[in-house]
Amino acid sequence: MGGFRFDWRWVALIAFVAILANASTLPWAVVALTLGVSGGYLLWLAWRAWGIGGGGRGDSRRVTYWRGQRIETAGPTRRYRPRTWEELAPIALYGLVGLALVLGAIAVLARNL
Repeated sequence: MGGFRFDWRWVALIAFVAILANASTLPWAVVALTLGVSGGYLLWLAWRAWGIGGGGRGDSRRVTYWRGQRIETAGPTRRYRPRTWEELAPIALYGLVGLALVLGAIAVLARNL
């Protein structure tokens, strides 16, 4: 039986939309910080999905049991690289939207300083 799963990303998305909807009444620093943090998070997701960021996939150990003894050997690197356009599309989308949000934060910061 499945339990209730809480995902904090929905709360972050609702807060992001609420801050952008009230951007004209909020201080510019809050808007710039929101754009920068959300853009940085999307860039980090794209970096990790591309396989550069690791996430524990690069260093793998292979464990074999032979006659009751445990033998650890260095296994092949399990670095996943996207190869088709269908695998690259979400990474490109995360990267481009994240880059646009970070550039928007820089523009808000430059306009007000």
